Amino acid sequence: MKQIDPYEFDFLGGKNNGYLFTVQRGTTYEVKFKPSGYLFDSAQPFVDSVFEMVLLPINPDVDKEKSLDARILPTVVAIIRDFFIQKEKVLLYVCENKDGKGPLPNRKFDQWFRLYNLDNHFKFDFVITNGQERYLNSVIGRIDNPYKTEITVACFELAEDNSK
Repeated sequence: MKQIDPYEFDFLGGKNNGYLFTVQRGTTYEVKFKPSGYLFDSAQPFVDSVFEMVLLPINPDVDKEKSLDARILPTVVAIIRDFFIQKEKVLLYVCENKDGKGPLPNRKFDQWFRLYNLDNHFKFDFVITNGQERYLNSVIGRIDNPYKTEITVACFELAEDNSK
């Protein structure tokens, strides 16, 4: 398979660890890594290292055709790799299921993880139930993350507590 080059991106930093990149058709995207440690007991040693990724077009009206750009995914993967330079960081991916499409983005996320062979990372999935709503979640972190065991246990405890 031919390697597709990512777009150049800029690290903005800030509270949401933001990154920016602009695609060929002119749309600029922001990738944010929002702190998400609030989901866990504040006494956990890893709460300041849990982030949820958000990808948003900044100027969506620029590209009216919304054509699929094959360089967006490699760019997001390059940004994720940059984000994981610090081994303690953990990425939480939440697929809401309000429209019944939750499994689709979750499957797409799994495909991307396998396609880009993040072999020095761990990944696991868990489900949180809130009433009738089910949220499919994935966690990715570096294999050498010192809190890997604590994070895994806390996520499955969170899932179990919310299923009652």
